[in-house]
Amino acid sequence: MQYKSSEILIGDGGMGTELRMRGVEVPSHVESIWSALALTENTSVIKEIHLDYIEAGAEFIIANNYAVTQPILKRANMLNQLEALTLKSIQIAKEAIQESGKNILLAASLPPLETSYRSDLILESAPMDLMYEELASILENNVDIIICETMSHSAEARSALASIQHSSAQKWLSWTIYGNQNTLPSGETITEAFNEVSDLKCDAYLINCGGANLITEGIKELRPLTTKRIGGYGNSEKIEISNQDRSDRPEEDHWSSATAINEKEYTEEVQVWIEEGATIVAGCCRTRPSHIKHMAEAFQANT
Repeated sequence: MQYKSSEILIGDGGMGTELRMRGVEVPSHVESIWSALALTENTSVIKEIHLDYIEAGAEFIIANNYAVTQPILKRANMLNQLEALTLKSIQIAKEAIQESGKNILLAASLPPLETSYRSDLILESAPMDLMYEELASILENNVDIIICETMSHSAEARSALASIQHSSAQKWLSWTIYGNQNTLPSGETITEAFNEVSDLKCDAYLINCGGANLITEGIKELRPLTTKRIGGYGNSEKIEISNQDRSDRPEEDHWSSATAINEKEYTEEVQVWIEEGATIVAGCCRTRPSHIKHMAEAFQANT
């Protein structure tokens, strides 16, 4: 699939939250293996979700490998299944693309190795580098895009992005603004986080997994930092931004400040991202195929 750098590229929406909305068991992302469980029990539903996003208008989809990391699988004594589950997630996504009959880009994730949003739980650099290198080697030559996503700390982002410097896939980096302030969970600004990786090769920079209005603020800060493509994919909420000192509880801060928004409101916020220079837009937690359909109807006619 070829596209111009000025065109709006639309991605899919949430997977773990969508599985749960469809009645699939999705255990705790803090204590268990989150959406990775569905790779062993509900593969047909994963494929249905991919197909629904493609039908809604997604031009790229992300394989369901977000929770397939060494520390997370170790929680369930499944570490020996790391490669098999990663490849399984890719195969399910490829089957969905083939069944759709459409020319869709396939992405896969280099996610937080431990619990999402917990910048205090990132590993020491040596084991972190080794784990990301192992994950990257499994993904290589199997996907079009590798997204280092939901990065909560500059050290985590650098380790993940460094592992794909020689990849043949497109290299995307996405930080999370989670909580109720316009910073990474680490407390770093987007500018500070960007400066820590600016010497590495990267094809696109994004902000993901935060209130839709916080994604807006992140994109505004990101825009003057690079000439590469920028974008975002947020949660189906708006956040009341706090002026108090940042706490060490980003997830609790998010939920205490969150107000759910519908598809129309989400698309309206995405329109602001585009006005601020975003050319890659999608959805994250609690966005559904209906969100992507609303976005696609609004934006694809203009590409």
